[in-house]
Amino acid sequence: MKTRPDKNHSQRGDLSRQASAWLVQLEDAPEDDTLRAEFMDWLATSPAHLAAWEETARVSDMIVLAGPLPQNMTDLPEGSSKPAWFRTIRPVRALASLAVAACFVWIAVPYVALQLQSDATTGAGELRQVTLDDGSRVQLAPATAIAFSNDAAGRRLKLLRGEAWFDVTHDEAHPFKVIAGDNTVTVLGTAFSVRKTGSGTDVAVQRGRVAVTASDGMRSDRVELVAGQSVSTDGTVVTRGTVRPDRVASWRDGIAIVNDLPVGDVIDRIRPWYKGYIIARGPGLSDRHVSGIYDLRDPDLALKALARAHKVSVSHVSPWLRIVTVR
Repeated sequence: MKTRPDKNHSQRGDLSRQASAWLVQLEDAPEDDTLRAEFMDWLATSPAHLAAWEETARVSDMIVLAGPLPQNMTDLPEGSSKPAWFRTIRPVRALASLAVAACFVWIAVPYVALQLQSDATTGAGELRQVTLDDGSRVQLAPATAIAFSNDAAGRRLKLLRGEAWFDVTHDEAHPFKVIAGDNTVTVLGTAFSVRKTGSGTDVAVQRGRVAVTASDGMRSDRVELVAGQSVSTDGTVVTRGTVRPDRVASWRDGIAIVNDLPVGDVIDRIRPWYKGYIIARGPGLSDRHVSGIYDLRDPDLALKALARAHKVSVSHVSPWLRIVTVR
C-alpha cells in the first residue's frame, strides 16, 4: 500500500519535504485520480503550501534543464524535458487552477472583508498618517487597518489589525476609545501606541494617561497607565512594564527596540515590513529571549542580525519567502 504524505504534518512545517514527496508520488502514479485529489487538498491548505510546491516544481525544472547524470537522463521521456507526470499537464493544470482559485479565495475573502470594515489601511512595509475628523492624529504601522466613528456616544476607533500610534485631541464631552479585540483603551488626554497581537494587545504611553480594560467576556480588569508605562494582555493574563517615552512606537522611525523578548515576538515585529512570507519554526521561538535594535526598513538585514547574534538560521527559499528556524 502506497504511503502518502500526512496532510496534518503540514501544520508542523517542513513543507518543502512534503512537496518533494508529492512530486515523487505523482511521477510514480500520474493516472491516480485519488492521489491527485489528495494533492489538491494539500495544495489548497494555505498559500505557504502553494509556495512550497511552486518552489519544488521550479527546482525540479532547473535540475532537468541543467542535465542530471547521464543515466538519469535516459529515464526522461523522449521529446520532453519535464518529469513524466507533467505530460498529463492538462488535467493537473485544471486541478492546479482550482487550487490556485481556492487559495485566492482563502486569501482574498478575509482581505476584502477587512477592506470593507476599514477606513484606512496600510500594506507591507508601508507607514501612513491619518488625521481624524476630530483633529486627532493616527500613524499606522505596516499591515494595519482601522475604522473610526464619532457620534453622540463618543469617539471609537477599532484597531482591526496591526499597530498604530495616537495623538488624541482632548474633548471631555466625547471620550476617545481604542478597541483592539477584547481590550479597550480609554484615552484621558495623551499620546500612546496600541498593537493588536494574535491573542491580546500591547499598549505603551508616551504622554498623558490612558485606562486599559481587558475583558474575556466573563470578567474585566482595568489598568491605568501614565507616560513611560506599558501593559501587555494575553487572554486573561495582564503584564505591566516600563518603556522610555521617547522609545514608544519606535517603528515610526523604522526600528524595533526590543528588551528581553521571545525570538518569535521579534519576528512578529519584522514580518509586517517584509513584502512576502516569513515562516518561523523551532522550539526556541518562545523560549529564547533576545534584546537589541533591529532595522525594520530592511527585513533581511534584521533577520541577518537576529541570526548572527543568536541560534537562528534563515533560509532564502525564494525572493519572497524566508524560513526562520530557531534551535
